[in-house]
Amino acid sequence: MVISEDYPSEENKYAMSYIHSRNLKYVEHFNVNVLSFRSEKNYIYEGINVITLKSYIESEKQYDLLISHAPNIKNHVKFINEYSDSFEKIIFVIHGHEVLQLNKYYPENYKYNKSHLKKAFQSVYDIYKLKVLSKFFNKLLTQNKITFFFVSSWMKEHFLKNIKINFDFIEKNSRIIFNAANQAFIHNKYRYDKDNYLADFISIRPLDQPKYGIDLIIEYARNNPSMSFHIYGKGEYFNHHPIPENVKVIKSFIEQRDIPNLLNKYKCALMPTRLDSQGVMVCEIATYGMPCITSDIQICREMLGDFPNVTFIPNSKFGFSKHHIFTEINFNDLSKKFHDFNTVSKEIEEIKNIMFN
Repeated sequence: MVISEDYPSEENKYAMSYIHSRNLKYVEHFNVNVLSFRSEKNYIYEGINVITLKSYIESEKQYDLLISHAPNIKNHVKFINEYSDSFEKIIFVIHGHEVLQLNKYYPENYKYNKSHLKKAFQSVYDIYKLKVLSKFFNKLLTQNKITFFFVSSWMKEHFLKNIKINFDFIEKNSRIIFNAANQAFIHNKYRYDKDNYLADFISIRPLDQPKYGIDLIIEYARNNPSMSFHIYGKGEYFNHHPIPENVKVIKSFIEQRDIPNLLNKYKCALMPTRLDSQGVMVCEIATYGMPCITSDIQICREMLGDFPNVTFIPNSKFGFSKHHIFTEINFNDLSKKFHDFNTVSKEIEEIKNIMFN
């Protein structure tokens, strides 16, 4: 059983899609059901069986293993406290925000989105959240049935800074396994299509969250007026800020399977970030072999430091940096860090060890 707050459907294909990518591989080895707490009906999505909490309760089915993605105190903690006896083993996959004090880690909201009341509430909630999770994990620790998967060394480091739990236990009962790149970025390779050229740079980002650095992209564009930039994403940022003449905003999301062909129409991806535990899309773009610019911060170096097609710029320098676009990519030199055999296949191997040992 995989539990998550949300899950992709025909109506919302983007909801926690990194979980779905895993499950598509899991079903080759295990009988997998997904419990989505937001789902109001049972459905099948691309061969994955998704059920509601009500259906789970009514079924009274026993499972060998429970996998909890981004465990929250609203649903995951309540569910596991009530039904943990129904599972022989439990794996927690820690992705980021669920174990962080957001106001301490995340950058300030843009002015148009600021709320002192929301910020104060978030601080109080996160203190409570981390206390509950610390108590919850330590209680389960005594049952000798839990393991942690972290998506990066950075994530593990900051989990230990925020959650009060035995360090030695985490060292012995945790694994660092990166999120996998979508198959579309692994089985295809970047080929610049100059006949269908759209612009020099492409960015695919949510517009209203400062951690994704839309303002940094605009700084970079202003400093490179001879270059053209396309930004794909939804949000209100450009209702409050002018759009430079060399920037075009396309307010839409793109199907994952369609992104590689779109990338071919651009020379370079511009994907800054102020905070992340991995940054799956930029990892996918790097795996695809496209020239890419990202932020020079710890997590980006951990994830992308061995990719020859990636350039790092300090966030403080985006407004002063001149464009840098690769002319040739040697695909033989590309890192295979985010291919299945380094990611989801390692998870499957660990899951088998946990279930059968």
